[in-house]
Amino acid sequence: MKYIHPKAEVVGDVSLGENSSVWAFAVIRGDEGEIKIGRNTGMQEHCVIHGEGVEIGDNVTVGHSAVVHGARIGSNVLVGIGAIILDEAEIGEWVIIGAGSVVTPGMKIESNSLVLGTPAKVVRSLNDEDRKLITTSWGKYVERVIKLEGISRKA
Repeated sequence: MKYIHPKAEVVGDVSLGENSSVWAFAVIRGDEGEIKIGRNTGMQEHCVIHGEGVEIGDNVTVGHSAVVHGARIGSNVLVGIGAIILDEAEIGEWVIIGAGSVVTPGMKIESNSLVLGTPAKVVRSLNDEDRKLITTSWGKYVERVIKLEGISRKA
């Protein structure tokens, strides 16, 4: 099951993994190249996914009003509300990008990192509580997808 809210826009060359979701007013534009989105991944309200070479792994939450433009994001990542990840940035696995942070073009974020600020900087390694936050975040969206099965538009 995949879920696309009726007021979301998904256009062009976009693949969406099992149990993934795109919520109201989110925009995913695959008009400049393929956009690959993994399993159990949620794009929350008002986020924008666009640009060439976008890959988003499994078990990812892209927060409200976040922007991912031409970047690659590994699995088990939480992109905070209003964060911006720019062209050719690469985000490892098990990473939290804090709300409002700006990951600059070409920046490489190693796995197991908490990233904050403008421009974004790694401030520390993740702990067990951080990993639980990541898992809880994407897990809640998968539960919503399952509850909504058959209610609204499917991908």
